[in-house]
Parts: sequence; structure tokens; C-alpha cells
Amino acid sequence: EAAAAATADLLPRKGRARPHAEKSLGTPDAGAHSLALITRAVHGVLLNHRLDQD
Repeated sequence: EAAAAATADLLPRKGRARPHAEKSLGTPDAGAHSLALITRAVHGVLLNHRLDQD
């Protein structure tokens, strides 16, 4: 999540955000944010599964 938030300071050089590079400063990368959410969800499921087995 911290790494996804840190992308707000980066200028996009590729992809759909490239034409709006200056305007996108201050906005985290959507893909990085999505990956952070997915990773958190998977971690929760795996943690619960592990606790159920103990």
C-alpha cells in the first residue's frame, strides 16, 4: 500500500495516463492501488485459512 501511494509522485511515461502526465501528479497509479487491494485480500484469506488449521 505504501508503494502504491508513492506512485502519486511519478509522471506516467506509458499507458493511458501518459497524455495527462502533468495532471496526474498527486494521483496514485490505479494498477498499483488495485494490486495492493488484491494482495491485502489474499493475505487475509491465507491468514484465516492458517488460523483455522491450528
